Amino acid sequence: MSSPDQPPGHPPVGVPPSPIPGPAFVPDRWAMFLAFLQIGVSAFGGALPWGRRILVEDRKWISSKEFTEIVTVCQAVPGPNMVNLAVFVGTRYHGIVGALIAFVGIVGVPLAILLALNAVYHSFAHLPAVRSAMTGMAATATAYLLYMSLKMGGGFWRRPLGIALCVASAALAFFAHWHMALVLLVCGAVGVVLSKRGRL
Repeated sequence: MSSPDQPPGHPPVGVPPSPIPGPAFVPDRWAMFLAFLQIGVSAFGGALPWGRRILVEDRKWISSKEFTEIVTVCQAVPGPNMVNLAVFVGTRYHGIVGALIAFVGIVGVPLAILLALNAVYHSFAHLPAVRSAMTGMAATATAYLLYMSLKMGGGFWRRPLGIALCVASAALAFFAHWHMALVLLVCGAVGVVLSKRGRL
């Protein structure tokens, strides 16, 4: 109870006031454009690993758990995962304008490079050296995606049910040829139940 001389609404004498939390960090629009531009021009073999490194590890705009959750949502809708993620993150910080900034950042320069490479590829694709190079790059890209899967799995790999759920999801997609949306719906529902019970 406050003393008679204490103004109402103030903490009792001798008790320090509670700290006022500062505003949550929001990257400015130029920084967000540069971040997604960096992801776009660095994304050899796949954008998701670079997206995780830049957004989670370097800039620390989102946590590893948030990144995995956002990627899960992005996989449930049509379109490239990293482009969907860029729109998701851009909207989170700056609304529709942020979504457009992130989209242009991640797509603009790679699109220009792709158009140039497309012309070169169709001119020289018949050469054995070019075909061999593309095969080697495909193998590297596959290994990079595997690395990304292991990074995103995190603590799942230390839990038997987490491993079982990952294997079941992969088997349904690869062997049963289930559509990814159906895999996410079924296995995602199982994952939600297991998570609520503390098993994941």
